[in-house]
Amino acid sequence: MSQSSIQIARDEGIIEIRQRGEEGGFEIALLPNHSELYLPRKSCRTTLPLEVLQPWIDHVPFAWVCDAISRHQEASNLEASLERQLFAYFAAEQFVGKRLLDFGCGTGASTVAMAKMHPKTEIVGLELAPWRVELANRIKTFRGLQNVRFQCSPAGDKLPEGIGNFDFVMLSAVYEHLLPHERKTVMLLLWSALKPGGVIFVNQTPYRYSPYEAHSAGLWFINYMPDSLAHWTVRHFAGRNLQINRSPDWDVHLRGGLRGATEKEIIWNLTGGDIRSARVLQPHQHGLRDRADFWLSGTNRERHRTLKKCIAGLFRITDRIWGTVPSLNLDVVIQKVS
Repeated sequence: MSQSSIQIARDEGIIEIRQRGEEGGFEIALLPNHSELYLPRKSCRTTLPLEVLQPWIDHVPFAWVCDAISRHQEASNLEASLERQLFAYFAAEQFVGKRLLDFGCGTGASTVAMAKMHPKTEIVGLELAPWRVELANRIKTFRGLQNVRFQCSPAGDKLPEGIGNFDFVMLSAVYEHLLPHERKTVMLLLWSALKPGGVIFVNQTPYRYSPYEAHSAGLWFINYMPDSLAHWTVRHFAGRNLQINRSPDWDVHLRGGLRGATEKEIIWNLTGGDIRSARVLQPHQHGLRDRADFWLSGTNRERHRTLKKCIAGLFRITDRIWGTVPSLNLDVVIQKVS
């Protein structure tokens, strides 16, 4: 093995790290021991140094190493998703001088993206796993960001003491990973930490009653099954992340994001049942009129446009009558009524 190539053996296979010569950085390839192992990404490229990459290699499950690294290195889709939601509701100047909490920030991909987007906003990334906080701080230092800091949550249903109050709270692909008791406790804490008139953004959380469960199991109709039957079905028929989907522990499946949410559930848990203190906002920037328009703006404009406009019209009706846009994933912005 040469200095330009490092091979790290794991139970499931080998992680190969190769220097990219004049281009700089590294190329990482996953070489599984078994061809049937599900790999969301088999390889990736990164400009991050080895000392930053090491925590990923030490802690992330083998199959997900490249996927996790690419969230930082190839963040254009994530940045576009965050920018689309934030600026559909508020102009850029409305974030200046404000505080934004990125709850459940992981290794900080969304936090870093928003820190670049809002250089005059104080952004706090909050995460439960200490190794992720350490890694996020390494990335922040490497990127030279001054307006962001990361903190570790004391528990899944607690916030750090003295964290302060916020004008904005972001939950990007987070809510679905909270256990039922955490949804009832930590969401109420986030609501308490939100200033009057402040807003909470929720995105990339699967819609609880979608016919197809696309997030975790990739199976049809399990969202309509009782928990015991859904657990049995996933264990016997789901592929993808087998470490989670074969688990006999139902909480492991819930932590993995199997059960999504609805707008009403999120509002109820935020407010402790005081739903009058919350208001779902409608986007109004860039020519958008409502959440149906927002959904349509995120679809491919070149394919099945007429059908998608019809679906948007249906979503407009469901939103006005029942307060829900039942797309595959939720995008909802909730304001704390002062």
